[in-house]
Amino acid sequence: MTYEILNKETLTGYLTSIKTVADYFGNESDFDITEIGDGNLNYVYKVRSKADPSKALILKQAVPYLRMVGEEWPLSRDRMSFEIRALKLYNNLVPKFVPKIYHADEDMSVLVMQCLDDHIILRGGMTNGITYPKVAQDIGIFLAETLFRTSAFGMDSISRRKLMSEFVLNTELCKLTEEFIFTFPYMDHESNYVNPATNEWAKEHVWTDSEYKIAVLGLKNRFLTKTDALLHGDIHTGSLMVNADETFVIDMEFALFGPIGFDVGKIMANFFLCHTAHYALDGGNKDYQAWLLNEAFKILDVFEKRYKELWKEQTDNTMLIGGLLSDAESESYRDAVMLEILQDAVGYAGCSMARRTLGIAGVGEIREIENVDVRSELEVTNLKLSKSLISAHKTINDKDQFSGLVRSFFSNCSFEF
Repeated sequence: MTYEILNKETLTGYLTSIKTVADYFGNESDFDITEIGDGNLNYVYKVRSKADPSKALILKQAVPYLRMVGEEWPLSRDRMSFEIRALKLYNNLVPKFVPKIYHADEDMSVLVMQCLDDHIILRGGMTNGITYPKVAQDIGIFLAETLFRTSAFGMDSISRRKLMSEFVLNTELCKLTEEFIFTFPYMDHESNYVNPATNEWAKEHVWTDSEYKIAVLGLKNRFLTKTDALLHGDIHTGSLMVNADETFVIDMEFALFGPIGFDVGKIMANFFLCHTAHYALDGGNKDYQAWLLNEAFKILDVFEKRYKELWKEQTDNTMLIGGLLSDAESESYRDAVMLEILQDAVGYAGCSMARRTLGIAGVGEIREIENVDVRSELEVTNLKLSKSLISAHKTINDKDQFSGLVRSFFSNCSFEF
């Protein structure tokens, strides 16, 4: 089908021409259509049957520009092809944690998928101080299963290289990551967020800190050159939909092969950012802040435990075959690999905090605080933690040391809001 940008007027005709969608709606063709996209890249519509409002699907389409900016920022539609491929793979590996696909069309850059009406974006729930009893467990399992099963420890060489070939050309979104996470926040760049007090602190303590910037470049180099596993690439509290019982991962258009610690550190950083925000959001609810930190480190615990379990179950793979290493050698090698992942995660958490503070795409729980003085204090706090994490990441030796660093940092924070 020739590509065209869909809108509320043309969606009905497109959807009713798709058998799987028509079957889902019982050949109904009278819909309530709402544009619900609040992301930076794509258009997202909720399509609900008027005859049976319990039936609804989500349609997501990539357009040939950056949605948040407009046509003056051209961007290839190929990003939807990579999201389609990643979501299909995740539906095979971890169907419990991703939306079901009803239709995927790379030519039209369209995904039609399960509507998660009973779920909300995790960031919104966390901003409002809601606890989710299963979220850390679910995220940890999702990370372990997807990252191990696409790694050299979880696949044979030929299958893995074929899979890598499906994602190697996700060039434009990789470039966005390279620039917006690893480059622009560490300099006075025109794309950065503007808050005078925060920018003034960054000018003195970030943009002129050679040691910090060079450490970030080291992490950028690992991101560019390591191909450990297929990453979600943009996993954060805005790309998770949750309720008390379920967690769904969405928005995987940034999918690429890279260092495993990137995804792990990125999601943990978002819990740290929310912890900082709650000094102001509800007068400093210490119980909720404790929950946020506990959940962040539970993600790491669950990930590590399940990753090691999968490794022990998979005896023959691209890296290892039975008989190559003794049990003691296997344990020592596994511990070394897990330490490398941990150290990367610490560093990438630091990068993510800087990106969400100084970069164009911040987090709503802080950016939407109206009192600019309060906002600035919180932003500077996040930059200080970013610097601490990046400075220490190569010397972290275990999870307890990582946890102790973060908890000690926050215990020394004091605000008068």
